[in-house]
Amino acid sequence: MKLLVGLLVATVASTVSAGPYPFEVEESHFAYQLKSFRQSLDECAEYLEVPPEVVDRFVARNFVTNERDLKCLIRCAGINSGWWSDGSGVQTPVIESYFQPACGDIAYRRRTKECGVSKLAVCQDDCSKAYETFLCYYHQYGNLKCSEEYIPLTHLEAVQAAIDCLNVLQVPIDLLEQYCAGVIPDVPMTHCIYRCQYLAEGLYDTAYGFNLTRFYIRHHDYPSLEYLSDNTKACTEVALRENCDECTRVYRARRCFSGCNPNSVHTANILKHAAEHMLRGDAVESAGPYNNALIKLPAPKPSVPVPSPYPAYLPPKPACGYCNNSPPKGGCKYCQA
Repeated sequence: MKLLVGLLVATVASTVSAGPYPFEVEESHFAYQLKSFRQSLDECAEYLEVPPEVVDRFVARNFVTNERDLKCLIRCAGINSGWWSDGSGVQTPVIESYFQPACGDIAYRRRTKECGVSKLAVCQDDCSKAYETFLCYYHQYGNLKCSEEYIPLTHLEAVQAAIDCLNVLQVPIDLLEQYCAGVIPDVPMTHCIYRCQYLAEGLYDTAYGFNLTRFYIRHHDYPSLEYLSDNTKACTEVALRENCDECTRVYRARRCFSGCNPNSVHTANILKHAAEHMLRGDAVESAGPYNNALIKLPAPKPSVPVPSPYPAYLPPKPACGYCNNSPPKGGCKYCQA
């Protein structure tokens, strides 16, 4: 596994960090991943105890098989790479990144879609569905690449990355409470949180700017090719040249994606759930792809309220204790009599 971008965390994962919170938060050292299809296949062969020589023979025969175990191997590789889910099927932006269409071919998407519809209609189990879907891309979409490709974070992984960002940047509790209530104030700390999250997910690089292909893959639930358009690229480049600090430039560049998915609140939802976990002090599943340990966050201790430097927001009368298990002494911050 190759880790490319990590957050600036000084302590090791087994220690707890000092910060502005009345409770301890353990850091995960999360980073996004790149993998080739063959890497995912070989890892799955170990998981499923398929001998290496069987895998080599399978690949040499262009993945032709009637064996259920090898079909399940393809399904595992799809889960491992992020392009397959038994619940929702193929994630097209993700699997597309593993194939290269031929130059001049303008019908590869149509052929692949038609193939998937006809093949999946007769599949009876999830392994067969994943296998036939892969074969449709293998035969109709383009050549299978050997390169390592971007794996989008699952929601739990993205939330853990956000917890790391909130902790590393020492976001104050009153701002966490606003994130928890679904309110994202347009303030400098929020700008830097977005930059941190984009770095953690591999979507932004200080030297090269935004990786729009990865944005397209990240939003595989709403696969808009507008992420890949020249207009979106030009818009982000202009935004990153604005005369302000880097965090603000990155945050303002969000407007460039409004045409890709006008209803997207993807990052806001991630921050909301991360803040909920931190304030509630409950268990958060570690984002490491092979580390299923639970991070135990102790229950928050009472703290002395201090005036907030951030704008005050009052969402429409949510229930008391929205962010915490019980309202703080003196009443719930977001509830009115």
